[in-house]
Amino acid sequence: MGRFVVKDAYFKRAKSDGFRARSAYKLKEIVEKYPIIKKGDKVLDIGCAPGSFIQVISSIVGERGLVVGIDILPVKPFPSCNVKLITHDIRDIDIKVLLLEHSIEYFDVITSDISPNLSGIREVDNRNFYDLFLSVVNIIKDGLKEGGFALIKAFYSESLKDMENELKSLFKGVRLFKPSASRSVSSEIYFVCMYKK
Repeated sequence: MGRFVVKDAYFKRAKSDGFRARSAYKLKEIVEKYPIIKKGDKVLDIGCAPGSFIQVISSIVGERGLVVGIDILPVKPFPSCNVKLITHDIRDIDIKVLLLEHSIEYFDVITSDISPNLSGIREVDNRNFYDLFLSVVNIIKDGLKEGGFALIKAFYSESLKDMENELKSLFKGVRLFKPSASRSVSSEIYFVCMYKK
């Protein structure tokens, strides 16, 4: 019973605060604890639909910053002029072309709240998520500046340690964090990655 009350509370709060999804509160809690996004930053948000991460990021980076959101699903446009949206499969994205199109050398921060459609078959879901994770890592390798930050959603699985080791090879600091806005029954967790090598 308790988990449904929490779900309703965050759902209602998101609606009343004008956020597109409860995930906005996850990001707000993370950046409060780990201030990885700052005013003026250029941020790439991977798997951005429906756009609640973008809403939070846009307000932090301000008019001199930029948020580029990418998702395989079309996302309802934002009125903010510091937001650009791309409908594309991240597994096929050419990050160097994307950077060129937005006239920037590298992103300061890359966030990813991406998740595959779940089949309910654990082995299949884990494999699909790990494939997406590797696509995110490839984008980070070529698209994130040295000293930059990343935030990546993951799930408790057999691959979690491999993911952590992969990220530790790219960043000086990697932390695991579960926001209170995550459902208690959910196995999701976030990698907070600091200072790209």
